[in-house]
Amino acid sequence: MCISACAFIAIQAHAQLSAYDENAPVGWASIDQECTGSNDQNPVIVTTEDELRAALQGCKGGKASKTIYISGNIEVQEKLRYDKCKNITIYGLPGSSLYNRDHNDNADNAGFFYCQNWENCIFRNLTLLGAGAYDISACDNIQLVESKNIWIDHCDIQDGVDGNLDAKTKSDNMTISWCKFSYLIAPWAKEGESDDHRCSSMWGSSDNRGDDEGHLNATFVNCWWYHGCGQRCPRIRFGKVHIANCLWENGTVDDPAQYCIGIGHSSKMYIENGDFSKTVLKSGQSNMRGHNKYFLQDNKLYHFTMIGNIGEDDAVEIGKGYTGTVYNPYDDANYKCRVYDASLVAEILRDPDNGAGATLDEDLLTTRGNEHYGEYTPTGIQGVVAQDEASVVGIRYYSLNGARLSAPQKGVNIIEFQMSDGTKVVEKVCTR
Repeated sequence: MCISACAFIAIQAHAQLSAYDENAPVGWASIDQECTGSNDQNPVIVTTEDELRAALQGCKGGKASKTIYISGNIEVQEKLRYDKCKNITIYGLPGSSLYNRDHNDNADNAGFFYCQNWENCIFRNLTLLGAGAYDISACDNIQLVESKNIWIDHCDIQDGVDGNLDAKTKSDNMTISWCKFSYLIAPWAKEGESDDHRCSSMWGSSDNRGDDEGHLNATFVNCWWYHGCGQRCPRIRFGKVHIANCLWENGTVDDPAQYCIGIGHSSKMYIENGDFSKTVLKSGQSNMRGHNKYFLQDNKLYHFTMIGNIGEDDAVEIGKGYTGTVYNPYDDANYKCRVYDASLVAEILRDPDNGAGATLDEDLLTTRGNEHYGEYTPTGIQGVVAQDEASVVGIRYYSLNGARLSAPQKGVNIIEFQMSDGTKVVEKVCTR
């Protein structure tokens, strides 16, 4: 089948990004290895839970790279657990969402992505709508377990039952950028448990996990903790964590927050050019707080650096018993993360067109690259079909005279899609 009408693919579609958006897995996600996800190989659009599960099942055990586009509003009735996935990118198309509003006592029926032993994976532009906080130790909207080199970008993550986004058990090299977290549903109460478990992000599950030392390293950059996030924005154990250009608007006069950043056992944090001035805390509470047992013990194995923030003075605090080096991400020559002045944070992240949250349009979804990582040429969404039809398993590019190309060139190109049913689809495409 040949389609002669020209579609336009923007190879360098940066016009609608914020000028401060590096559009790349900066920081920890690309330490030790570059975080590329699927490189947009093997794309498929999913429109139902069954299609999403089939796409993830095909990646289980590291079987194949996969690019999954989520289209429309999909109800997920049970957490998505597929272990040992590698080289995956999951995109949310504009206006899409995954939602699970079911409220019950079955932890397996809560949350969305349970990622155990995932490696080199990307989540972008997803909207995840949970059922609301309910203290049953359920699945989070995204939970990273023994996973590494993960980039979560421009996601809108709401109302996780146990948490919005957690990481534990030697997960490492993670970057969370341009994400918005919130709790917009009133918390559920369970007898004998917390009646307000609106805990956004917990890094590390237990003080007793000594093997987490040296892991749980992460970058939170341009993230926005919005209304209802009562605590853990984030709360850190063990890891070296850089928190830069973030906005805390998690508490209001009618619904004050308990704290912003939690100081956990052996945590090492560098908190830079953020804005704490927009949150309202409960009386007597502070932006930085440790769980009671940390501050009641003499041995406080933690430290943090505050620098350039609004609402917090510059400071270095070192807990009793800590004898190591004070963490500064820029001591590593391989660490790349551009940071701007804190006075700009609120305006930039609140921008409804290109601020934090699922604000990417189709042209921006597959474009990746910046001054640190170079330009990246996307495959584009054109020609990708839904899971219940034949899916794209390979793409080849040709010039008009039939010469094979490694990537689309400016002008008219011939693109050949190899389909899972053995057929080929050929399109004539104009790129600019």
